[in-house]
Amino acid sequence: MGRKCVEVKSLYGLTIDDLNLIANSSDSNYTRDVVKAVIMRHKGIHTQVIADTLSKCNATIVSYINNWNDSGIACIADLRGGNIESTVTDEMVEDIRNIVTSKSPHEFGYEQNRWNAKLLVRYVEDHWGKEYSDTWIRKILANLGFSYKRGVYKPSKGDPKLQESFKKNVSCIGYN
Repeated sequence: MGRKCVEVKSLYGLTIDDLNLIANSSDSNYTRDVVKAVIMRHKGIHTQVIADTLSKCNATIVSYINNWNDSGIACIADLRGGNIESTVTDEMVEDIRNIVTSKSPHEFGYEQNRWNAKLLVRYVEDHWGKEYSDTWIRKILANLGFSYKRGVYKPSKGDPKLQESFKKNVSCIGYN
């Protein structure tokens, strides 16, 4: 005996024609897929057939329908990943630009000499009370036109004569 198929409990006052109109007028693939899955399941089409038609897995179709049953039409909004509005304000972005270009971390009580993404995460949390990942801060910095520059490794115990002779050889070969 197999598992009982998930069912669409209600169309929440909408008709199949209304749902077709929503699916056909939507720009979001996610919204279209959710609405199509709900329509097909409401018509009694098996979950595996829906999954094959929409090129999704069974678990995805079941989650679409369960979300529909739980929250109705609100579940068709694509709130995944980058589709969520940012909580970073323009004021915060300008503050980040200002401190990176004209302030030292020492002025804010930090022990480091240069700003990096992890330190900016701490600054934003301390100053604005919001916590962001260092990846998100790096994206903000990239959008502001900043790029990451790796420090040049300089050996502290190198022989200056050997280093100088190496520099002369490199310039003769033309690697500069």
